[in-house]
Amino acid sequence: MSETIGISNQEMEFHERFKAPLEVVWKAFYNPNGWDPWFTDGMKIDEESGEIYFRWFRLTDGQVVTDNGRIVSVIHKRLFSFWWYEYEDGYRSFVEFSFQPTDEDETIVTVKDRTFVKDESELSIRYGCAYGWGQMLLLAKLYIEKGLVVI
Repeated sequence: MSETIGISNQEMEFHERFKAPLEVVWKAFYNPNGWDPWFTDGMKIDEESGEIYFRWFRLTDGQVVTDNGRIVSVIHKRLFSFWWYEYEDGYRSFVEFSFQPTDEDETIVTVKDRTFVKDESELSIRYGCAYGWGQMLLLAKLYIEKGLVVI
């Protein structure tokens, strides 16, 4: 395995500070409709079955893109983790969201993603995930802080 590939499978980490109480931020990220209306188009989080269903079309130039996932853990208002990005006989990406209030009206969200790639030809998958998490956090910030949906 080349050094580039070893590096590519390391965890990516993204942070965003929201000027909003923990309860508001948590509800925007963890609810039955997931990240609708600000990022997805028909996302579902089924806490009972542990399944997640992702669907996009506004951010994919009208092409419907779907994926499934599996909830790993939920600690109310603290942590939400899941596997997603279906691949062969499992999932390609493990993601963990953590929520840290800094005061009554501010919350930091950290997204950690470990997206697995086999070789250099799959690095674009990892780069796409990195781009997507940054985009998602920006759109969440606009939605939570300003009430704006910009997609």
